[in-house]
Amino acid sequence: MARTGTLLVDTSFLGDVLCAEPMVRAAAEQWPGQPIDFLTSTGGAQMLAGHPLLRNILVFDKRGVDKGLTGLLGLAKKLRRQEYARAICSHRSWRTAALLRLARIPERVGFDNASAAWMYSRRVNYRKDLHEVERNLQLLGGGDWTAPRMYPGEVEEQRAAELVPDGQWVAMAPGSIWATKRWPEAKWSQLLQQLTAAGQSCLLMGGPDDVELCADIINAAGLGQKTAPELSENLQKTAPLLDLSGKTSLRESAAVLERCAAMVSNDSAPMHLGVSAGIPVVAVFCSTIPAFGFAPRGENDVVIEVGELDCRPCGIHGHKVCPKGHFKCGEDIRADVVFAAIMQRLTKQ
Repeated sequence: MARTGTLLVDTSFLGDVLCAEPMVRAAAEQWPGQPIDFLTSTGGAQMLAGHPLLRNILVFDKRGVDKGLTGLLGLAKKLRRQEYARAICSHRSWRTAALLRLARIPERVGFDNASAAWMYSRRVNYRKDLHEVERNLQLLGGGDWTAPRMYPGEVEEQRAAELVPDGQWVAMAPGSIWATKRWPEAKWSQLLQQLTAAGQSCLLMGGPDDVELCADIINAAGLGQKTAPELSENLQKTAPLLDLSGKTSLRESAAVLERCAAMVSNDSAPMHLGVSAGIPVVAVFCSTIPAFGFAPRGENDVVIEVGELDCRPCGIHGHKVCPKGHFKCGEDIRADVVFAAIMQRLTKQ
């Protein structure tokens, strides 16, 4: 029996996985009628769940059951049984390249600057001048930027409706695993003060690691610490505020954002969720730059960043602390500038 089907692969950061989603649609168009599977991380599997064009979502649990050489060989054996015609990998890891070779998939496509790129049967030029979505589409022959999509289901949408009443909400996502990607906490508090004082309903969102950060932002804004959907007396005098940090899954967060009018975020995974939800995104870029290829590209999206800084960017991902000790790329971005960008987008709707 002839081999058939496509295995798409990206097991990197959540935002990267979402930027790989347009490859699913491109593969379905290029090989109509053939099955498409996606190999990703445990978190990435949540991002892709419910996708109507995917037959299977496979998990590469690199720190769990698939850890080490034994795990790698075991997963390769499972993939081998599927007899894929091709594998297309947007992740530049040597471990992923080795996995696909061990799986004996005849056509293996990856970037020419990937670790162990020689293990791919075909290598595609990694173009730094393109957005990540466009770069990934080069692996399938090219294509224009298109917003990545998530597909929250009825359960997630119901949960979002329970948490977020109807209204014009601004979502605020202040977290990031990289400290130099996080706009300073004091700036977020100033922005929250300005928005609520202007009568704008706001909600803070993030994962379990962001709960303390969001609580500190609310407290520093002088708005009291309350959990969704309760409102403090102070907030009732200004505008509703919800703290959803640590209370929603990735797919529930996507459904929450679909109920919002706009969002403001660091250069982090929630930014990509906002793009997927189709709402205007105000992205605050501190140590990283849009030229890396991950900035939002929607018609009403905007990036807020400082001007020329000799030390910026200081790395493609970020650092635990500012290497120079001053963090001007974050400190010099004023809250009133971000506030104006948000209000401008709200008035367009």
